[in-house]
Amino acid sequence: MLQANLSKAALEETARQLQREIAFPLHEADLKKGLKLYREGFVYNAHLLDSQTVHAHVLDEKVHQLTLHFTDLSQGRCECGAAPICSHRLALFFYLYANVGPVGELVRTWTQRQPSIKLAKASQSGKPSGSSSSWREQFEQAYHRFLTHYRMIDYWFAHHLCDRFFPSLLDKAPDLSVEKQLYHLHAALFTFEQLIEYSERFQRYSYHRSYWEAAASDFVSVIHNKCASLASMSIPAAYSTLLKETQEYVHSLLFTGPNLPDLRIRVYQTVWNMLVQGGLSTEHEQEKLQPKLEHPSLKKESLIALAHLAFLRRHDGEAFAFLKQSDMPVVSYLLFWLRELSHTRQWTRMKAWWPLCLDAVASLETISHHNRTQIIREVLHLLEHYTETTGDGTYYERMLQKLLPYSAYDYSHFLMASGQYKKWVDLHLIAHMEIEDIHRSFLAEIEKSDRSLLLPLYHHGVQKMIQMKNRQAYKRAVKYLKKLRSYYRSLGKYHIWLEYRERLLAETKRMRAFYEEMQKGKLLND
Repeated sequence: MLQANLSKAALEETARQLQREIAFPLHEADLKKGLKLYREGFVYNAHLLDSQTVHAHVLDEKVHQLTLHFTDLSQGRCECGAAPICSHRLALFFYLYANVGPVGELVRTWTQRQPSIKLAKASQSGKPSGSSSSWREQFEQAYHRFLTHYRMIDYWFAHHLCDRFFPSLLDKAPDLSVEKQLYHLHAALFTFEQLIEYSERFQRYSYHRSYWEAAASDFVSVIHNKCASLASMSIPAAYSTLLKETQEYVHSLLFTGPNLPDLRIRVYQTVWNMLVQGGLSTEHEQEKLQPKLEHPSLKKESLIALAHLAFLRRHDGEAFAFLKQSDMPVVSYLLFWLRELSHTRQWTRMKAWWPLCLDAVASLETISHHNRTQIIREVLHLLEHYTETTGDGTYYERMLQKLLPYSAYDYSHFLMASGQYKKWVDLHLIAHMEIEDIHRSFLAEIEKSDRSLLLPLYHHGVQKMIQMKNRQAYKRAVKYLKKLRSYYRSLGKYHIWLEYRERLLAETKRMRAFYEEMQKGKLLND
């Protein structure tokens, strides 16, 4: 994950470079706007291209793709064309720096000698001036105007919704910061609602469906950032009505149509995390969800939702009970809770979730290849981090075994690192791995420790090459046979080699080409 790979030292060096590059008043507007874009959650999909470069999207009237190089700003690029400083690069930097230090303190350091800089910060106190119903009316009017310019029949309409319609809603946001962020969240939820509604007409062709789902998945990151901004604020009691209306809205979205169920559930989980941190009780929501368990078409979403509410109340046993009632794969939803526990370092709670996760990964066969690969990668990352932090190795090897064959690469490295060479050889035999495809350093390490363990691997390799029945394969078989002869000799078991060679010659007596390669390899007369 990005946060785990960010270096504080590298980001502090980037901060020093930016401070040197920023000239006042030339970059004053960029600094203000970059801080605004970061605070309002318009930076998303950030990921490392390499150890020094991050790629991300920044939403500012339209989506800008950009890269930021930690040690050389000139190597970064932004679609806006400005170099080397622009509001989008600054927004991305603030987004990254927030993982290692307070952004506000950093900006104050940059601007303390610049009296002209006045970074506006709206008051977080006061009463909200609007309501969710007035906001929705405003959104619907804007949407009707929007539809006069864009055709819904084109599958890239999803792009227009996310990158044109949604930003247009934000121009009329209230001034008070908490109300502004709630307004932004409702605007994002309204846009997501349209993505759900119009996804139905793009289900026929896989390419259209994949495009629409990818656009919706990216947009969920915007909702996550809005909720994160709200969760970081102290929300006054005057906003309790707006929070309850947000609860009602996200409840209705959870049961909107049959499409995009995983994204609907992810949005529900994300918004409820914020609502609970804002002081909202889960009791009313639980009462609304319970009757829906009786309806087969609503049961899946209801079980996951109830499990999430139990998780938020720290009633993990209750959450497990709901999840075990589901006849659908739940491993992707488990990741959400495991991430939360890892992020908040609740290792004792996290330990109790691993047995359920071990059972849940059995359903990975029913998930698409792309999603399966992502899930496996993240499960192993979270479990490895848990194991390294707590020293509890109870589950890591069991998970690697459970995830075979998809985890073969990781399991191979784990067995080598832990010195379990016999298991390592068995794994490669089961996987029918070619000896030529195995890294030479691995073979050398086992040979140094106990070369007898490699005998089955080379015997298997010889048989496989002979069965291919071509001269090139026979040459490789002879190469392996020389290795076997060397091993048996050094182990003091040369007589076994002689018996094996005679038996092999008898079995292959009609294979003249193989016999000739044995002669060339001087394997017949020793």
